[in-house]
Amino acid sequence: MLINIIGFNASWFGLILLGQIFIPFTLFWLGLHLHRSQFIAAEIKLIVSITLIGIVVDTSLKLAGVLIFPNVFLIPLWLITLWSAFAATVAHSLQFLGRSKVLQLIIGFIFPPLSYIGGASLSSVEFGYNLTITYIILGSVWALLMVLFFVLKNVFYAKVNCHE
Repeated sequence: MLINIIGFNASWFGLILLGQIFIPFTLFWLGLHLHRSQFIAAEIKLIVSITLIGIVVDTSLKLAGVLIFPNVFLIPLWLITLWSAFAATVAHSLQFLGRSKVLQLIIGFIFPPLSYIGGASLSSVEFGYNLTITYIILGSVWALLMVLFFVLKNVFYAKVNCHE
């Protein structure tokens, strides 16, 4: 679990600060993560599902004017890679959230928007609305996403547990 959280945090900072240049490190870390995974098929399904949802969500936020990424049509590749890195934490370093939907909602409302705000101060993303409105939008979206991500984790990993 420690390697998981260190890998994600290194990926977050690297992708936010260096963008596309840091993608190979994150892909290497994800490969190492999958190599060490006890249930690789379930983990791949979870990472791919969350990444695709993240692409849709952040693209929708961009199209709605909440997020502004200059010089890209949808969202940047480094952000897609960051979604994959985040997805790799759900069944591992974020597992403590798995038992409580209320905690998932609360954590989702508080911390991911702070991550976007911190990232915006360090990278090329900007907000189309004032900080309060942006926080409320991101918090509301992420509160629901956190619950969804743990539902997906339970679905994919339940299939593994049935075959043990």
